[in-house]
Amino acid sequence: MEAGRALRAGSAVKGPVIDGHNQMATQRSKTLDVFRGLLFVLMANTHALTLAGLDGTHWLLGDFWLPNGWATVVYVVLSGYGIGWIFSVRHPPALQKPLLRRRSAVILAVMVLSNSIFAMGVLAQQGDLSPALTWGWWAGFVTLTTPWSISGVLLPTALVLLCAPAMLRLCRAWPYQTLATLVLAQIVVAVSVQWLSASVYAHHGAVRFFLTEGLGGFPVLPFVLNGCLGCWLGVYRQQNEPVWLYGIVFFLLLQLCVFASSFADPALHWSVFRNTFGPAGKFAWVFLCAGMLARLGPKPLVSAVAQIGKFALATFVAHRVFLQLLNAVIAGTGLDALPAELRYAALWIGTLALSWILCDVLQRHYNRTASARLSRPKVPRKEDYFTQ
Repeated sequence: MEAGRALRAGSAVKGPVIDGHNQMATQRSKTLDVFRGLLFVLMANTHALTLAGLDGTHWLLGDFWLPNGWATVVYVVLSGYGIGWIFSVRHPPALQKPLLRRRSAVILAVMVLSNSIFAMGVLAQQGDLSPALTWGWWAGFVTLTTPWSISGVLLPTALVLLCAPAMLRLCRAWPYQTLATLVLAQIVVAVSVQWLSASVYAHHGAVRFFLTEGLGGFPVLPFVLNGCLGCWLGVYRQQNEPVWLYGIVFFLLLQLCVFASSFADPALHWSVFRNTFGPAGKFAWVFLCAGMLARLGPKPLVSAVAQIGKFALATFVAHRVFLQLLNAVIAGTGLDALPAELRYAALWIGTLALSWILCDVLQRHYNRTASARLSRPKVPRKEDYFTQ
């Protein structure tokens, strides 16, 4: 009963109908913000474990602690879900494309800028910035010869935004046909990845970019399909929420099967099964946890997690800076002699605390600018969901 209530928690308040579209209230969805905040908790956990240098067999890297590798996969699904859920009722079709295109351009700009800065930071740590002074090093970001960082996950996210107007139309007009097509496409892509990875085409640039590596380990086509599936889930929640809830329960159970399959002997069909249905299953479980936390969690904790999730793009970039700064402080003060578990805790908790402080500063600034906009009613307010 509580799980069902948690799945329904955080729905935005319904508003009046304008031009045939249900105008949602400007209040943001707490569940969406908590969901994104939880993803950054998971992301910071994974990066802190890596920087702390824990042994690969440590229990903190096992199944009895927070899951590793979920955050980036679910992040793209959630991006599509947010678009489908909000844009399917909030904006008339004529306004959807320019809003989504503008947000996509912002994400691509952040991707290029943040990756360039962090890549040069790696060179600085190595004590040699000369590669950054050559055209070949910069061109390597396009030819995949220069390593990308985690910023590469923003490319599939931006592409999902560009695909979203067409996806919204398809999901409304032919929901089940669209779902079947997406699942079939994911199966085909998963099989293609397995086949091409073991073929002579494995090192071809297009194969690496679209199917196996992408930018920084985030292959473009599988991640875009995951985001489109998230968009379908968001639209269908508006069309038939009771059936949508059964679908989420189905994905929860499916993820248990995906987890169980990891103990089976390696085989093509198991790999295809995990790659096809794993992202949606992970999304469902984090969604359930976010709903339960938003509904039942302590208010200070919920507010802190939601605050981090509200400014997702800023947190995505800043948390990497915080991790590296804290790691440098630990090394510079001799605290690197501490047990790895303590270093991990300091990195993880410290990064989340600094991220929350940054988001609190951004929220105060946003409140001041929002008050200024309200005092000038002739100036239209920015789109609430995509201001951060």
